[in-house]
Parts: sequence; structure tokens; C-alpha cells
Amino acid sequence: MDSLLSFSILWSRVALGLYLAGLAAAVVAALAGEGETRRTAFGLTRAAVAAGFLFQFVSQVEMLAGFRVGPVSFFRVVAGLLAFIVAAFFLMVYRAYSPRALSLVISPLICVLAAAAAFAPDWEHSAPTPAAAALLDNGWIDIHIALILLGYAGLVVAVASGVTYLAAQRGLKSKSGPIASARMLPPLETLDAAAYRALLVGFPLLTAGLAIGAYWENSLYGGVSLSDPTVLLALLAWAVYLVLLFARWSAGWRGRRSAYLTLVCFGLALAGWLANGVSRLHAGFPR
Repeated sequence: MDSLLSFSILWSRVALGLYLAGLAAAVVAALAGEGETRRTAFGLTRAAVAAGFLFQFVSQVEMLAGFRVGPVSFFRVVAGLLAFIVAAFFLMVYRAYSPRALSLVISPLICVLAAAAAFAPDWEHSAPTPAAAALLDNGWIDIHIALILLGYAGLVVAVASGVTYLAAQRGLKSKSGPIASARMLPPLETLDAAAYRALLVGFPLLTAGLAIGAYWENSLYGGVSLSDPTVLLALLAWAVYLVLLFARWSAGWRGRRSAYLTLVCFGLALAGWLANGVSRLHAGFPR
């Protein structure tokens, strides 16, 4: 099993190298003038991310196979899964809308997550709490984690689209600088549509993941504790997520207002993720 984990780490580092190559190509494309060089560089970005995605998939399959019996960091596993899922969302959005400028926003995040998966230290497994052991023995916890990560990945793509939207809008208003002159950004309507579709995909997945988590916490502790920071922040992020979608449907919120509210939702989700270490339930898992 140690050999399996070693190969998993190797493939994750290969994936990181490919993601970094994709980021470098995106930077070259952003700095290059209009023409074949830019198109080729963005094509290399997509190809490198796709290749990294495949190596990340192999790495995650091997890592998940050895997670329960080897000294694998829980943080390493989840960071790799999130890098894999964000890369998948990016490739789907790229294929549908070709928003090449998103490469400059999403690629650095994928690289950070992949680096965490590739180089996070593997501490020896500590004994999980009885509650955590009960969850680990039940396959529903795997579904809970996968759905939460898929929901967050949709939110990440929506945030990236929103940030790109704000940059494009600012460039159009100033009519100066690389954003305005390069014309590397898609139309504002395309960016807004990409963010909206990512939210539509991510919200039901996140909802299902939270529902499963709430069910199991109620089963183990007799209720859902809002004093748990991870639970509270996750529910707040979900509430803002719902408000965001409702505002788009009922009040016609688009563009800048939607982008800012998406950033608030992402900030809450990120804070909830960072609070895992002090969460009553989540801190009980082996690292």
C-alpha cells in the first residue's frame, strides 16, 4: 500500500507541473499581442489543464484507495479532490463559452490546491473520535464530502467568472490598459451566463451535501449545532447562495451586483472550510 501511495503522490506532482505549465501559457497569452501566438498559448493552457486533470484523477483514485490504511493527510486528499473538481468545471465552462481570460483567474487556484495535495505532510493517523469512526465506516460520508466539494467547485467557477466580469467592466469603462486593449475577454453577457450556470449546477449539489451532513450530525449528536463554526458558516454560505439565485430570478440581478454577492458567498464558504480545524465534528477526523 505504501507503493500505491507513493505513486499517487508522484502523479499529483506531475499534475501540478502540468497545471503550472498551463498557468505559464495563460500568462504568455495575456502578455502577447493579438494574433496566432495568443490563440496558441490559450490552446496550450487548456491542453495542459486537461492533461493535469487526467493525472490528478489517477492520483486521487490511488490516494482514496489507500486513505483509510496509510499515513495520508485528510487535507491532502480533500485538496486534491477540490483541485480535480475545479479543473473539471473549468474545462466544461471553457468548452461551452471559451472564456480564455478565466485561465488567469482559475489556473492559479488550481495550482495552489494541487500543490497542497502534492506536498502536504503526511502525519501518522491519530485515532478518530467515535463519531468520526462511525461516519468513516458509512459510505454516506464519502457522498457528503463529494457533494460539498462539487458545490464549492461550482461556486469557485462562478467567482472566477464574476471577478473576470468586474475586470472586463472596469476595462470597458476606462477604455485603457491591457484589459480594454487586448480584447482577450469574452462579452460581459457570456461571463454573466457562465457564472449563473455554474451557480445553478453547484447549488443543488451543495444543498444535498449539507442535507446529508445535517442528517448524520443529528443522528450522532441529537441535533445540528449552530455553535459549530464550520456548520454555521456553511449554512450562511448556503443562505447567501439561495439569496443570490432568488435575486437573479425575482429581481433580475445580473452583472456587478451578482458578482459581488457571489464573492460574499465564496468568502463565507472559504471561512467555513478554514474553520474545519476547530469544528467539533470535523476536527475529529484523522489528519
